[in-house]
Amino acid sequence: METKRIEGLWDCVYCDTKMIKARFGSCPNCGKSRGVDTVFYLPMDIEEATLTKAEAAKTTNEPDWLCGFCDSYNRSDALFCIKCGSPRGLSTDNYATLRDDSKENM
Repeated sequence: METKRIEGLWDCVYCDTKMIKARFGSCPNCGKSRGVDTVFYLPMDIEEATLTKAEAAKTTNEPDWLCGFCDSYNRSDALFCIKCGSPRGLSTDNYATLRDDSKENM
């Protein structure tokens, strides 16, 4: 059986843009970055959301990491922040650990 990779979606809380692909760390409409408390969900049409082999090759199963200097999210395989250029080694937070922390504070 062939393994499929499905891209999740998120909604912008600032401008109410819906169904933004998970690969985007910022809203394509207003430019605001997604926050730590962003909830991802799967689209209704799973087949439409299935990544091609080329797209899937560009993804990882690891959580995005948060830059300790500018608070921008970066792909898990990025060694430097895409916004400010800070090295990943200076950041200890990633999306998964930050989500766990926010759940504990509820």
